Parts: sequence; C-alpha cells; structure tokens
Amino acid sequence: MRPIQIKAGEVTIRACCVVYDKDGTLVDFHSVWGPRMVRSANALLAATDLGDDFAHHLYRAVGYDPNTNRTFGQGPLASAPLEQLVIVVATAMFQSGITWDKALELSSTCLLPLMAAQPEAKEITPRGDVLSPLRTLQQHGCRLVVATTDNRDSTHLMLRHLGIKGCFNQVICGDDPGPVKPDPEVLLSIARTQKVPASQLIMVGDTVSDMVMSRRARAGLSVGITGGAGTDDELAAHADVLIDNISQIRPVSTS
Repeated sequence: MRPIQIKAGEVTIRACCVVYDKDGTLVDFHSVWGPRMVRSANALLAATDLGDDFAHHLYRAVGYDPNTNRTFGQGPLASAPLEQLVIVVATAMFQSGITWDKALELSSTCLLPLMAAQPEAKEITPRGDVLSPLRTLQQHGCRLVVATTDNRDSTHLMLRHLGIKGCFNQVICGDDPGPVKPDPEVLLSIARTQKVPASQLIMVGDTVSDMVMSRRARAGLSVGITGGAGTDDELAAHADVLIDNISQIRPVSTS
C-alpha cells in the first residue's frame, strides 16, 4: 500500500500504519490499574498474615506508589503482561516468608481475577477525543493497529465502549499466542500482517518499553504520549517526538 504524509507533533513522516498502545495512550492508565493494584494488595493481605511491611514491598516490586496513585513507567505494572505480573507478586510474597507454591497459588487466586476483570464503564476514561483522529487517518488510507499487554476480552470491551473498535485493522493482546510487548517481534509481525515495511510503521505509546520496542524493530517513528505511565523525561530519552494525545497525529493535507 502507498504511504501517506503523517505529522506527529512537529515531525512529518511517510507511513502506512500507526500502532497504538492502549492504556495510557487511548485510555487513562491511572484510573484503571492503580485502583486494581490496591484492591489486589488488600486481597493478598486479607489472605495472609503479612502486614504493612509486605504491602510496601509489594508496591515497590510492581512499581506503584499508593500515596500518589502513580505507576512507575519502567515497572512491571506499567508494561508487563498479567502472567508476568503474577510471577512478580508471587516473588514478593516468597521474599516475605510465604513458600513458593503457596505464593503462586495466592497470586493466581487473589491478584489475577481482580487484575483481569472486565473493566467497568467508570474505569474507561479516554485520553481526549480518540475517535476523530483515528477516523481521519483511516479515511486517508492509513492502517491502524492496537498493541497492548492487556487481555483480549478487556481490550475489546474498552474499544467498544469508546466507539473505536471498528477503526482498527488488527488488535494484538497480552494473552494472544506468540510474542508480547515489548518484544520487537510484535511490531515486525504487524508489519508482515499488514504488508507494510517496518520503516513505515509509527509506534505510539506512553512507556519507555514502547519506545525501545519501536527502536529495536526499526519502526519509522517512535511517538511518546505524555501523561501516561512514563514521565516526560523518561520518554524524551527514547522517543523521536512527544505529544499530549493522539489528536496530534494527523495526515498532512496535499491540497
């Protein structure tokens, strides 16, 4: 397919396909995952004799500050698929005196159902107007893809709630078979499926992992979204350009 001129912030590139992270890019990250992590921690505390010291250790291990409801952009809660987060939490429990088998069982039964639960409407807060910029790119012949570490059921529910599910040519999720973010093979497989060169992909995300994945796949442009899990300084060190929301990614008029 023919590439089109696309402007992201102040950078213009010829591209065929834009790949979007979901949480922190299309929807607000903090309204979903921080509260879920707190509920999971409370469930683990209720199921064990572990106390506040364990809670502090757990939050550090996953990369979350309950006092500010902020997630660290380079931590597991921000970028790891749920199956990996289960291992991180089980490891924190083992380090706090729970046997490994019991830690795995508790992490699976207390954490996983809460973190993987279908999102409620109140949790799904769009990052500004997400429909209009997606439709505009689509109308100009650009392919659109979502790549997320969230599970498929939750991802489809969120996209339907936002009214944007039909905008995407492909959706890659954390519980799909095969590679998951931040493996660069995710972007390379998208390029193959969409029949476009990786150099004509634009990767848009709110974490350093998204940007590093993009660079390793030799994508054409790495676009960091501010206000998500990653800080501006973290993203600036790895992104080609920073923007506030996806409305700043738009086709360049040729008229």
